[in-house]
Amino acid sequence: MEEKQNIGYYSIIPSTILYNKNLKSNQKILYAVITSLSNKEGYCFASNKYLAEKLNVGANTVSGWITDLRRKNFIQVELIRNDKQEIIQRRIYINDIPYNFYEEYPYTINKKEGILQKSKENNIINNNIKTHTLSKIEYQDKVFLYAYEYEDLIEKYGQVKTDKCMEELSLYKKSKGVDYASDYDTIKRWVIDRVEEREKRKGKENKVRKANFEQRNY
Repeated sequence: MEEKQNIGYYSIIPSTILYNKNLKSNQKILYAVITSLSNKEGYCFASNKYLAEKLNVGANTVSGWITDLRRKNFIQVELIRNDKQEIIQRRIYINDIPYNFYEEYPYTINKKEGILQKSKENNIINNNIKTHTLSKIEYQDKVFLYAYEYEDLIEKYGQVKTDKCMEELSLYKKSKGVDYASDYDTIKRWVIDRVEEREKRKGKENKVRKANFEQRNY
């Protein structure tokens, strides 16, 4: 999926980070970038590549900095997996208990559990890494998609065409008695082509009917 994350106006470097002699200067800047990227959701989901581009360094360098910040307990990392245990997203939470406790960050966290709750949960996990498994949702009869897959289809094809694709796949699976490992991949592989071909055929038929109607009027 194309990575998109809103960057907040403010970045924060608390004194525990700013004056820490065990952190490199660029690690402190990375920490500040993470706080600004946590503006909307209360966590940063940017990849190492994305962060590396912002800081003009290599992705491996960013990975090392994040690992060090996590080991020093300045951040928490949560890995989101699908039911195949494939990692689909990484979430980085700021682990700054004084700010979390008093909720004094200058950005708004909609869900109160936000950083504070995640920090409490993650603190009991070894290496400060927590994993979470997502389940598929049945959007149409016998059509199962992850929420992020559904959103990706809407972004690519629009709401109307996505609904037509799911309806087409639902009818096909019920009539043929078949199942697929990934309905998302199936839609992109052939269902979308069938829907678009049907729309083209319908468009041509409408043009013919319109032409015949105009000729009869004439």
